[in-house]
Amino acid sequence: MGKWNNIVFDRWTPIYPHSLPYRIYKSYDNDLMSMITSFESAKGYIYSHLKEAGALWDSKAFDFGLMKDNRTRTIKDWSNNYNEFANWVRLSLLLSSCSYLENYIATIVSECIDSDPGIMIGAPHVIDGIMYKKHGLFLRKDEIDEKIVSCTKGTWQSRIENLKRLFGSLPNSMTDSISDLETIRTIRNDLAHAFGREIKESQDYFKSTKSPIRRLSVQRFNKFHILLNQIVQEFDLMVNKAHIGNYEQILQYHYIYDSIKDLEKGYKVEELKKSLLLDKNTGCSKSFCRGIIVYYESL
Repeated sequence: MGKWNNIVFDRWTPIYPHSLPYRIYKSYDNDLMSMITSFESAKGYIYSHLKEAGALWDSKAFDFGLMKDNRTRTIKDWSNNYNEFANWVRLSLLLSSCSYLENYIATIVSECIDSDPGIMIGAPHVIDGIMYKKHGLFLRKDEIDEKIVSCTKGTWQSRIENLKRLFGSLPNSMTDSISDLETIRTIRNDLAHAFGREIKESQDYFKSTKSPIRRLSVQRFNKFHILLNQIVQEFDLMVNKAHIGNYEQILQYHYIYDSIKDLEKGYKVEELKKSLLLDKNTGCSKSFCRGIIVYYESL
C-alpha cells in the first residue's frame, strides 16, 4: 500500500496542454481545410488539362465536358462561374469557421465554469467544481447560459469585455484583433442572412437589381483562418492551465465511479486508465490515476 501514501496530485496543472473542446475544434478545422484544399487544387488540375486539350476562352464548354445542359457556354463563361462559386465556397467556409469558433467558446466557457465555479464571482480556485458534481450540487443554469450568450453574441468588443470579466485577462491575439474579428462577423452575418450581400442594402425594397456578393480572396480567407486558429489555440492554453487543469480526467473518474467504487484500489486504477485511454490521453500513467482516485475520494 506504500504507493498510495504521499501521492502528489496537482489539480490545476494539466497533463495535456489543450482541452477536449479544443481538440474537437481542431478536428472540425482539419476537415474544413481538407475540403477547401481539395476544391482549390481541382481548379488548377482542370485548367491544366483544358490547356493541354487546346481549349480557348471562346471554345464551347460543352465540347470539353464542362456543361451538360443544352445552353451554349464558352470556356470563359465556365471559368467566370467557377470563380464565382469559389468565392462562395470561401465565404461559406469562413462562416463555418465562425460557427466552430462560437461553438468552441460556448463549450469552453461552460467547462471552465463547471471546473472552476468561483470565476463567476471573480474568485478562481476557491472551490473545485468536481466537488459540486460529486455531491450533486448545481449552479443556476440560467446564470451560466447568460454568461455563454454574453461571450458568443453581439459585437466582438462586447464579447471580449465579457470574456475579460469572466477570465480576468485574454491573449493579445484576441484583444488586438477586434477590427478583423468584426469584419469576419459582418461577412458571416451577410452570408447567413442576405446570401452574401450587405444586409441593409439587400433589404431595400425599392432596389430593382440585386446587390453584389462580397468578395473573399484566397489570401484574405487564409489570413482570417490563421487568425481564428491562433486565437483559439492561445485562449485554450490560457484557460486550460488557469481554470481546467485535470478536470476532464477527474470528471471521467466521476462518471465511472458508481460502477467501480466497490473494486480494490488497484483495479480502480486499471479501469480509470483504460477509460482515459479512450480519450487518447497517453500521458495518464498509473501514478497519475492513483492521484485522481485519492483526490476525488477525499472531496
